[in-house]
Amino acid sequence: MLRIRLRRQGGRKQPTYRIVVADQREARDGRFVEIIGHYNPRTEPAVAYVDESRAFHWLGSGARPSDAVDRIFGWTGTLERFSRLRKGEELSQLLGEAEEAAAERPAPTKTRRDAPAAAARPKKAPEAAREAEGEIDAAAEVESALETEVETEPAADVESEAEAETETDLEAKAGIEPAAKAEGEGGTESA
Repeated sequence: MLRIRLRRQGGRKQPTYRIVVADQREARDGRFVEIIGHYNPRTEPAVAYVDESRAFHWLGSGARPSDAVDRIFGWTGTLERFSRLRKGEELSQLLGEAEEAAAERPAPTKTRRDAPAAAARPKKAPEAAREAEGEIDAAAEVESALETEVETEPAADVESEAEAETETDLEAKAGIEPAAKAEGEGGTESA
């Protein structure tokens, strides 16, 4: 059975398609009977050209379009004109309509790769700037961690604890023992 389907062309990640008539048992990019059009999904808007006289011939001969080609034939108007041809309208009039419709479609000026969204992507910062941003972020994390660890205590208690620590540290440095300190405070001195 003959199918009207897409045959992939183009480079890697840059597909364009030919609309071909092929035996359904053949591979997607394998042998085909005839090329009847092309389809480029990468442009804005997508573009399809169909040789409608050959499409009408193959549709009349029993070739069935694939789902993708059926959608393309739908938005190009080929299926609607083919149904009118089967109802008895003249072929030359329908082909003239197809040419007028193709001429009215605007020619695409951009591919999807040229779209502004691709140009608006942020560029990577230089290595030094990224390191500086990392240092700033690390400093902010340390500050926030310190703020969460600090317990809220009255200021007087904090000062008295600090003074107590400094007195014992000073005594230890001076070599004064706590017992000797107690005797010295009592007022009795040993001669």
